[in-house]
Amino acid sequence: MTSEGNNETEEQESFISTRKLVAFVVVGVLVYLLIGFYANFDLVFDALLSIPWWWVLPTMMAMSFVNYAIRFVKWQYYLGLIDVNLSVKESFSIFLAGFTLTATPGKIGEAIKGYFCNEIDGTPIAKTVPVVISERITDMLAMIALAMGGFILAFNIGNQLFLLAGVGVLAIIGALVLNSETFYSKILRKLTSVGPLKRYQDSCDLIEDTLMKTLAPKPLLLSSLVSIPGWFMECMELWLLLSLFTGMGLPSLTVNSLILLASATFIHAGASTVGAVLIFLPGGLGGYEAFAIGMMTTLMLLPIAIASAATMLVRFVTLWFSVMVGFVAMAVVTRMTRD
Repeated sequence: MTSEGNNETEEQESFISTRKLVAFVVVGVLVYLLIGFYANFDLVFDALLSIPWWWVLPTMMAMSFVNYAIRFVKWQYYLGLIDVNLSVKESFSIFLAGFTLTATPGKIGEAIKGYFCNEIDGTPIAKTVPVVISERITDMLAMIALAMGGFILAFNIGNQLFLLAGVGVLAIIGALVLNSETFYSKILRKLTSVGPLKRYQDSCDLIEDTLMKTLAPKPLLLSSLVSIPGWFMECMELWLLLSLFTGMGLPSLTVNSLILLASATFIHAGASTVGAVLIFLPGGLGGYEAFAIGMMTTLMLLPIAIASAATMLVRFVTLWFSVMVGFVAMAVVTRMTRD
């Protein structure tokens, strides 16, 4: 194996090190222990036992998988833009395998998808890893659109709308900067000329080409629009939970139920945006939970135990379930690379 191959293997192993994964799990456990102490373990446990688990969890997991399938369309679209040709099975397996590291700060660990693409068809890592940046930006724009829509329909108080709008503007500015030739000619090349980033100096052209293609105005708009129904599936999961926890029964098309849907959409999408902004937190842990519980108790006036139970359960399905799916997919991808 060449030294370059050794470097790539070492980088991949650093991405998926057991120590890091254990650290993310420990952080998650600590966050939920704190929630339990704050909300009263007994009351939270009683709330969790009050719902019919036998069909609620499978339904939520199925909705999450629909989210994955919709966002896979965006991943395929991006690969087509940069002329990476994988079979649907290979591409979908790689896409899901990236979820193994969803719990990394800013989900940057999903860049492991670039290594898998390289192992399967030899595509340069620097060509596919930037796609993850484009995914994160368009995911954030979709979440902000959902949060703003939910807030407008469900609430008319507070400054949360302005906060989300501000984050949205920053995300768009970031996309425009990354789609600017000036960024690559003056900033990126200087950043990769010194220090630990120097090893990427020869890859600047590939990075520039990928980001220029995936963050151009048309792909940026289309990818953000595709992301909206995907992430809306997760908002509907919270809607289902809140409907059951509050005694409203199954979600329906009644006015009260639709207002609850708008509230759930604002809370889940807004909390996810907060978690994405706080990129130093693995999987947005702590940031998401604080925002979601805070909004449920202050805007919806829900008891803290119900708010905590709903938050913990929706996070289990939307975050930790995706990690488990990622491990299964990683086993499939690993087998592909050995064949």
